[in-house]
Order: sequence, then structure tokens, then C-alpha cells
Amino acid sequence: MSKQLVVIGAGMGGLSAAIYGRLAGFDVLVLERSAQAGGKAAGITVGEYQLDPGPSIIILPKIYEAVFTAAGRKMADYLQFQRLETLSRVFFGSQAPLDLPANELDACRILNDISKKDSCNLRSLLQKIEKVEPYLDRTVYDHPFVSPTQLLDLNLLKFGMGFNPTQTYKEQVDRMFESHLMRAFFYGFPSYGGQTYWAKSPGAFLIPYYMLREGVYFPIGGVRAIPAAFERLARELGVEFQFNADVDSVQTDDRVIQSVTLKDGSIINADAFISNVDRFTFSGWLGQPVQSEPSFSYFTVHWGVREVLPKLDHHNLFIPDNFQIGFEELYQDGQFPQKPIVYVNSTTALDSKAAPRGSSNVFSVVTSPSKTSRMDWKDKEIEFTGRVSNALAEGGVSWDPNDVDFIRVQTPSYFESAHGNYRGSLYGLEDKHRQWGIFPASNKDQKYLNLAYAGGSVQPGAGLPMVTLSGKFAVGLLHSN
Repeated sequence: MSKQLVVIGAGMGGLSAAIYGRLAGFDVLVLERSAQAGGKAAGITVGEYQLDPGPSIIILPKIYEAVFTAAGRKMADYLQFQRLETLSRVFFGSQAPLDLPANELDACRILNDISKKDSCNLRSLLQKIEKVEPYLDRTVYDHPFVSPTQLLDLNLLKFGMGFNPTQTYKEQVDRMFESHLMRAFFYGFPSYGGQTYWAKSPGAFLIPYYMLREGVYFPIGGVRAIPAAFERLARELGVEFQFNADVDSVQTDDRVIQSVTLKDGSIINADAFISNVDRFTFSGWLGQPVQSEPSFSYFTVHWGVREVLPKLDHHNLFIPDNFQIGFEELYQDGQFPQKPIVYVNSTTALDSKAAPRGSSNVFSVVTSPSKTSRMDWKDKEIEFTGRVSNALAEGGVSWDPNDVDFIRVQTPSYFESAHGNYRGSLYGLEDKHRQWGIFPASNKDQKYLNLAYAGGSVQPGAGLPMVTLSGKFAVGLLHSN
């Protein structure tokens, strides 16, 4: 007789968990508080604009492909990707924009004109990662770490020893690269995993490695096409979805979750549960509130503009001349930078259907503090939107305010209320609370035997590929009980 699995939340981690749960023999019901699947990766329609208001830089499509392969399907029948030639168009202070290629050979060739040392060291860095990255396929990307004895895994040790364990990420970047361009480019990557550049975080080098070695992609139909393809596959496998299903409380008995009660009074019983809701938010639902400081979040501004903006490529990075100050304000002071580095995704550069004809769909993102003791988010939207607009204008990108159809802002307060992120953080707790000082929180609940977690607050980490793996990890932990 099949066991019932309830997945709470239909973000990418929840969708992955639902698929792998069904493949493991569970009857699966997904409860989603909103009206659609996808979480922060779900598309939003504003008038004639099609918005992707969440993850934008797409790498590692092989991880999505593995889900379809596990289900005996071909990903191409559900989801297709276009590999991009340009990693990002970089607007650096008053300098002319520079298109950074999304492949190692061309990137090193362009960098050679800026700094021969940097070009050489970038190539050396990528070669070093090439030697140790396969160890991750046997460890971090293969299974969750639930016991400290697993830290003795030779594959994990070999990856870690490929880097200098005594130096912080920033020290290693500064030793390798002398140009402001490369330092500005690399300093931000630890924040993609909720860490600062003061962490001993060699894993942060993996993101540029994957970008330059394995490519940057655009999903045909926009990022929203990824969760849509997963939902379609899940339904074909027999997964049931219940939308507008907001969990109000969790009922427990000794060491198991018995049921959840929805805000409409419905009681849902199951044999096992997976929370795609932030682990530290869910802890509060279990009567175990967390008091620790959260890690980073994002401040985003989405504009619909009745103008064509030819200066923008699909991916763009606006870097101020004094970018070092901005990183100190963020990493050291826990504040929103006065002059932030701004990532801009212009979907209309690739997808004409994302906006009305002659218009642009402009999505800007700034790494920011969450709702911390040092950062007050009250009434900050207008001020911080102005800082973002100024950053774009200094790079030569602006528009007539009268041509703006809409402005849509997302703050940590939004991520907390709309998506259940702990105090608005996209990565769980701050860096010093990582499991054994190395990993994001465990996917396994320490008290409740039939509860596991998926999503960006648990292993293997944040970002669409990683949360996809987290769903697989969560099911594996339950299935092994």
C-alpha cells in the first residue's frame, strides 16, 4: 500500500521533491499557498508584460535534465535552453560597456588586454577547479550531509584541499587578480550562497567556473518555463496539487508530524512531509522559533518601459568606480550600499514576447541585508529604488519617467510575507551558523522522523539547480527511514 507524502510549497524544491517522491512510490499531494507553482521562479503578468521576478542567471541545465531522465522522459520534450554567447555586459563606472564572453577562451582573450596577470590566473583557477570539481559530484551534489563523520569523505577533503584553507575568499581573489574589474566581478559570488567574502568559501569559485566552462543559458519561454515544465511532469506522474492552500498549523505526536491544518479549516493527514517553506520559518510553526540573524536577501526593482533600450544585453552588471566601499557597507556594516553594484536582466533583449512591441522589461537586483538588527527596511523602497536608478543612469541607461508603465519592487519584507523566507533571507541563517561551519542547514529534521526539508535554506544551497537537488535529497532521507 502506497504511503502519502505531503509537500508544503510548490517552489522548485517542492516540485523536485514531488517528482522524486512519486518516483519513490509515494502518493504525493503538493500544498501551495499561492495560485500557481514555481515560487520565486514563477512568472507574473502585469498588463502586457511577462515578468520573471526571481532567478535570472541560468546555469547547469544538466541538473534539470537529470530529473526528466529519472522519470524516463526527454527534457527537450518539456523544456529547451538556448546557450548565450555573452555572460554579461559590464558597465564599469565611466568606461565603455564591455561584453564578457560566456566561455573561457574568449573571456581570457579579452581579459588579456586588461591584465595579462589576471588572464593567466583566471585560466589557472579554472584548471584547478576542473581537477577538483568532480569530487563534488560524489559528495555535495550526490547526497546530503547529516553526520559529522561524513566530513571525513576523501572526495570532500580532496575538493577542500584544492584551495588554501587558511585564506579567506577575498584574500584568494586579491592574490589572483589585480584589476578592479575582476575583483568587482568575483567579490559578489559568496553572497550567492549567503556568505561574505571573509568566509573561507572555495565553493563560491564554482559559479564563475560553471559560467565559463559549461555556459550560461536562457530557457525558451523565460525562466518561468522551468517550473512550468516540472509541474507538467509532476502531473503526468500522478502528483496532485492544491493551490490557495495556506498552512495554518502543524499537528505533531511525539516524534512524528501527524497532519497540517489549512487556514480554511481543512486537515491534511499524511505519512510523511517535506517542507519547501524555509526551514527556519517552519521551525516557528513547530513551536521552535529561531532567534539567529538571517543571511542576505535581494532588493529588486522591475520596470515596464515604453522604450527600446539598446544599450542593455540580456545580462548586465553596473559597477561603480568605488565598488569596494559598497562591499564593505554590505559585508561589514550590514547596510544597503549607497552606490550598489546592480545586476539588470533585460528579458526583451532575447524574448520579444516579454513586453509590448517597442517596450522593455527591465529587472534589477541588488544583494542586500535581510530584516536584521542592523537594517531597518521600513519606508526604504523609494530611497533604494532611487539608488538603483542612479546606478543605471551613471552607466548611461535611463528613460523618460512618463514612459514607465509600472514599477514593481520586492524587498526582504516581501519575501518574508509572500514566500515564507525567514526574516526575508533567501539563504537561511547568517554565515556563522552554517552546519559544522561548512554547509547550509540539514535537509533532515532532528526531531521529527517523517519530516524533511527542501529549498534554498538547506543543502546543497540556494539557486535553482541546488534547490532542485534539495528536493531529491529530502525524498531520499524519508525513503531511507
